[in-house]
Amino acid sequence: MQFVNGPLNLTETVLSGQTPEPEWVRNGSIFTDIEILNGTPVKYILTQMGDTDNFSIEAHAITGKPTQHSEEIAANLRNHLMRVLGLKDDLTFFYRMYADKDKVLSVTFQNLRGLRLMRATDLFEALICSILSQNNSVRLWNRSARLMMKEYGRRVDFVDGSHEFLFPRPETLARLNPRGLRSKTSMGYRAKPVVMVSRMIVGGELDLSKLASVSYEEAKDTLLELPGVGPKVADCFLLYGLGRVEAAPVDVWIHRIVSKLYLRGRKASRTKTGEFLRERFRDWAGYAQLYLFDYARREKV
Repeated sequence: MQFVNGPLNLTETVLSGQTPEPEWVRNGSIFTDIEILNGTPVKYILTQMGDTDNFSIEAHAITGKPTQHSEEIAANLRNHLMRVLGLKDDLTFFYRMYADKDKVLSVTFQNLRGLRLMRATDLFEALICSILSQNNSVRLWNRSARLMMKEYGRRVDFVDGSHEFLFPRPETLARLNPRGLRSKTSMGYRAKPVVMVSRMIVGGELDLSKLASVSYEEAKDTLLELPGVGPKVADCFLLYGLGRVEAAPVDVWIHRIVSKLYLRGRKASRTKTGEFLRERFRDWAGYAQLYLFDYARREKV
């Protein structure tokens, strides 16, 4: 694809365990997802051709009805993929900058080369998925999100005979009883804040788009006032939802690897761990967290 800065490993990126939306469906090297592009639901099927450094992305778009605007759909999909896969992020500069400066981080570059930071296209979906991820495994929060989509999302039928479910809208979730939502999605205690946050958005108490124009600190303080949102969830939304790359979510893996490899075993709270990452890596803190998270999971640090 044109204007891509550096390498891409599509599989590592999609399966990184850190995404702003339910994980794309995988079939070998092929990935499928659905998105509303300029008002049109589009199912797209992707595969990466070539290698990590010399690649192209083969994309096939399917809509709900025969369309005369295939060029427009293709352009919208191209722009969507550039954003959601972080293809404008200058990974070559990132690798070069920390190759010698930070040996702990640079150790991850060879095996994770081309791993990119995914972004959201729908802020509401990103926030709800962040809430679902709290104290939860990647597999379980994705399962809850998919169950919620199937139960409460709009069904879209495609011309190839398949159908998919869109992510529920705030108006739909706001009308629900948390107990009913919990029983149908296995999301446990997270059902209550999901409903409460949805009601706040519908009622005009919360405008997620405004958080993009304020400082990191102000945006995080606003998020921490929401039900079900702690520091890690707030940073997940700031990073993967709003694309605030200075955010560095700290979970058990990040807390452990930073304590062991950077702080030499010195005790530090998760808040201090996040501050350490932001101070050390600044505008690349989100990327540093992404690479260290994957490394810690693989190596069981």
